[in-house]
Amino acid sequence: MEKNEDGSINLSGIMGRYLHVIMKAMDVPYEVIMPKDQEWGRLSSDGNWTGMIGMLQKGEADLAIHFLSITEQRAHVVDFSPVYKTEDVTFAIKKPGRIPTSMAFIHPFQYSIWTMILILIVLMPLAFRILFRTKYVYSKILLIILGALLKQPNLMILDSFSSRIFFCSWLIFAMVVSYSYSAVLLSLLTVPSEIPVVRNFKELSEAVAKNNYKCFVPKGSIVVDALVDSEKKHLNFLAEVALHHKWYLGSYDLTISPQIDTQSAIVTLRSLLETVAGPEEWKEHFLSDDTLVTFKFAIPMSKKFCEKIRLNKLISRMNNAGIYMQIVSEEAFKSWLTVQERRHIVSLEKKPLACRDLIGAFLLLLVGLKLGIFALLCEIAWARLKK
Repeated sequence: MEKNEDGSINLSGIMGRYLHVIMKAMDVPYEVIMPKDQEWGRLSSDGNWTGMIGMLQKGEADLAIHFLSITEQRAHVVDFSPVYKTEDVTFAIKKPGRIPTSMAFIHPFQYSIWTMILILIVLMPLAFRILFRTKYVYSKILLIILGALLKQPNLMILDSFSSRIFFCSWLIFAMVVSYSYSAVLLSLLTVPSEIPVVRNFKELSEAVAKNNYKCFVPKGSIVVDALVDSEKKHLNFLAEVALHHKWYLGSYDLTISPQIDTQSAIVTLRSLLETVAGPEEWKEHFLSDDTLVTFKFAIPMSKKFCEKIRLNKLISRMNNAGIYMQIVSEEAFKSWLTVQERRHIVSLEKKPLACRDLIGAFLLLLVGLKLGIFALLCEIAWARLKK
């Protein structure tokens, strides 16, 4: 809502335009007032209502409009128009991006698998030495074991049939591991994977508790009540933390809101979040498939409002005409066009691997060379000490 120089009001946004259509159709003069506490409306401990519902209850306004849902408690103090939209509440968080290809050689396996492979590499030479009394020293067997993983030829001479079976089992294991690693590494270098992101409210609560994430909620809204009254402890925790830190949604355009980041999520209506979040590659925010609660939105009216019947007929006709959904589509497209620099550009151009893609492998080689030189110096120093 913006005021012009002549004092008139310019209504914008989804609900502003929707209100303008209603008032124009009713052809009555009106005044727009805002609740001082900037809340939707919640029942306080003294039995009175806050926000817009409170203004209707006190007779300070005739009707309210801004994504207000029908509840049994609210129906005791206000009347509602026909439902104009059924909506669910979820959250959006910024996509952390793709896994850097510079360290792609680490990501084909989970850390648990890397740990198991490392343990097997250390234990296999010991097993050979103990079980088969081989003439090879531990370091020689270790190099042969590593060579099998790296698809190098086998240089070990095995005398007994049992030792050959034992070593063949390792060769089969090494073949499966090495081919699996190569396939996944190639796919990661070709199409880098997305960095994992929190996908549901349970993961979000864990991220808030352990990783200093933030969760912004609409102040004084039924969304907060749904979190507080939920039977799920992780949702209660989100409400407790958000209220304690006063993590309330600001009056930002979602396309430029600083409250959606890689470590902060906003909880609001799915249709609003879909303008900037979703599975599409060009959207830079992730939209959760999880649903907190489903609401039926209507226009609350004062019990003493004299134009209820007329307004109810008008809302029903507008629902049949699909006017609200048309406004939503137009506003979503308009808001996205106004911030072209914030669009997530997806390039389909084929590019060869660059130095930054393999810098991890070069760094690994450099570390190996340094360790080799250090070992050489130690051998030289040890040889001189023995003399």
